[in-house]
Amino acid sequence: MRRQSALDCDLETDRFHLRRAGRVQTFLLTRRWRRDPELLEGLFLSPQPHSLIGWWFRGPNPNGRSRFAHAIVAKSSGAVIGLHIVVRQPDGSAYCHVALHDRAWWGKGAVVETRARLLHHFFANGVTRFGATIDAGNVPSIFNYRRLGFRVRGNATTYHRDPLTGRGRPAVELELRREDWLERSSGEPLEQ
Repeated sequence: MRRQSALDCDLETDRFHLRRAGRVQTFLLTRRWRRDPELLEGLFLSPQPHSLIGWWFRGPNPNGRSRFAHAIVAKSSGAVIGLHIVVRQPDGSAYCHVALHDRAWWGKGAVVETRARLLHHFFANGVTRFGATIDAGNVPSIFNYRRLGFRVRGNATTYHRDPLTGRGRPAVELELRREDWLERSSGEPLEQ
């Protein structure tokens, strides 16, 4: 796989290798996720399943220039436990999604550790702001973002319609600006 930009590289944390992944690698890694509502909710704010061909077009689709994928590999076992996606916008901002398919790692700090490393890397390479829209019921995800220093920016609704009301479910909009991240001395997650 040819490297497209300075942002398209492998990274390391204490417990994980973050291995850049191209479109085919990402498709092969995630093709089973297309029917897992919990993972789909984390990636797309919608638990709707996808056909295999639909997943090719709708699923994580890195290009190494504006869309980046990193397989999360546990150093202890060498197993891929999840995937991190970062999408850079033309205005210099970005947003990210993470999915841990290995549920044994849920609640063990893997998301905060890997996302902190990616935030540091992307802020150091020109990204000015990260934004996120999180389902209001996804308290663990909101907590993870807050630990990293994200601030609540407002309220929104998800794309997925609530079957009872027909409206989008409540969501929270969060953001982290580069200057706020760099202001922190070491870039480590906040303890709250």
